[in-house]
Amino acid sequence: MKFEISFERVYLHPPEKVWRSIIDPAALGEWLMQTDFEPEADREFKMWCDDGAGGTDTYICKVLEYEPLRRMLWSWVLDGSQSLGETLVEFRVAPVSGGSKLTITHSGDRDADTIERFKGGWPVKLDALDGVLSEARKT
Repeated sequence: MKFEISFERVYLHPPEKVWRSIIDPAALGEWLMQTDFEPEADREFKMWCDDGAGGTDTYICKVLEYEPLRRMLWSWVLDGSQSLGETLVEFRVAPVSGGSKLTITHSGDRDADTIERFKGGWPVKLDALDGVLSEARKT
């Protein structure tokens, strides 16, 4: 089933700080997943997390487009499900009064259960990002 889901969140932090949180591997590890990400176009990277059953889920990704401080597009596929094709995750950061707006759009072709997991997962991740940004403000 084709899908495109978008999430917008306004953070009371400057765009540079929000952008840094989506390109810094240590920050990504705090709010999204552990990763060997590097912010450059055409670079492949992996992300990994606990699968909830004592194992590890590994995601195979690639930076498809990279516009510093503005926009980034990744391919995203769970290792072992490459036959289903990749999904795409786009990050957009824009200044707004008093802070920044982050928009994440996830699109592709997956079964209904997987789409529901994406719909439920991204808001949790964006809440975690808010926590990371707020902690960074205190230091």
